[in-house]
Amino acid sequence: MRDEPSNGELARRLVDLQDATLKLMSQELFVAEQRANERRFTLLERDLKGLGERVDNELSQLGVHIESRKRDRGANWRQGVYSGVLPAVLLLISILVQIWLALNGPPW
Repeated sequence: MRDEPSNGELARRLVDLQDATLKLMSQELFVAEQRANERRFTLLERDLKGLGERVDNELSQLGVHIESRKRDRGANWRQGVYSGVLPAVLLLISILVQIWLALNGPPW
């Protein structure tokens, strides 16, 4: 008899089991929550795929933009030479010709 629990102990254990079963969720609720989680994961996967495609698209556009900027930078350098240095050189040559003509006189 010593190894067997008393009636009070059995009653306490039954109350504990009843409390534990009340805390458990039903199978229908579990299945519903699983389906809701699956829908959430599916939506997240779709959103991530869309974001990945968007990032890839923006990266390719950025690459095109960088390449066009590199080409424009070279064009801007040439424009600087043609619009700044070349006229200055022509002005300097014309001044030197006028000085030479003033010192030597006209050639005719």
